[in-house]
Amino acid sequence: MEKVSHEQIHYPSDTGILLNVHQCESRYVPSHWHNGLEIVYIFSGRLAITAGEKEYAIEDGGFAVVNSRTIHSTCARVGSKNLLIQVPYDILKRNVPDFDLISIKCVCLNREGWSSEKHAAIGALLEKMGKLCEAPHKRGYHLIQTSFVYELLYLLIKDFSTGADLVLREKTDRNIERLGVVLQYAREHYNEDIYLQDVADLVALNREYFARFFKKYMGITFLDYLQSIRLEHARDDILNTDISTVEISEKNGFGKNYHTFLRKFKEQYGCLPGQFRRQMRNSER
Repeated sequence: MEKVSHEQIHYPSDTGILLNVHQCESRYVPSHWHNGLEIVYIFSGRLAITAGEKEYAIEDGGFAVVNSRTIHSTCARVGSKNLLIQVPYDILKRNVPDFDLISIKCVCLNREGWSSEKHAAIGALLEKMGKLCEAPHKRGYHLIQTSFVYELLYLLIKDFSTGADLVLREKTDRNIERLGVVLQYAREHYNEDIYLQDVADLVALNREYFARFFKKYMGITFLDYLQSIRLEHARDDILNTDISTVEISEKNGFGKNYHTFLRKFKEQYGCLPGQFRRQMRNSER
């Protein structure tokens, strides 16, 4: 299943756990999933997360856990700073044999949420991990940081785990398999003309049913998803090349619909492409 998900995670070989502090540029990550567990902690700024059918705006001191195989998207604005931890499925399964039978429900929107003792314990540990990650790495760094990750997992499982709905999970897994085929196709052919019937045929569904199916599980229409992929590539071209925004629009699948490209880009990144390019380059000086 992982091979057709939006996000391909390359876990480090030394610990097997991905742990980084990010100073974010404005970026939208379209709906995707992975088999591991994801934990994000916000040092400053704001990160919007949509997971399943719920939306959260996480701010300073806030954190969220995204469960394995949960469809989610994120949107960060310039200046936000966060700690991202991703623990692969094999580590979770090896240490918690019944991991597939539980779900972790842990979201804290900001530091005010630390009024709960259990949330405060998670928040304090995440902040300590983030500061350690940013400091010069001394001998034994991986030992202490990995111990913190396992302590974090222990607290999450002890205080925030609930029984998973196994019937729902089995149904979701089957649907994720179908969605994987569609998302992979969209990522490989985003700069071509793609019609709803084309992708419906990939998974042997009629067009109207597929449109409802996609919206139900992804939270957005297929066209909106496709445009978010196109905008993601357009954003990279704006940052890394000097070609005109008109050429970028055509290159990334918007064809002659330049005004649609401008409108959608502003909706996703908060400003027009030319302004975005100037802002990003000025911030690097």
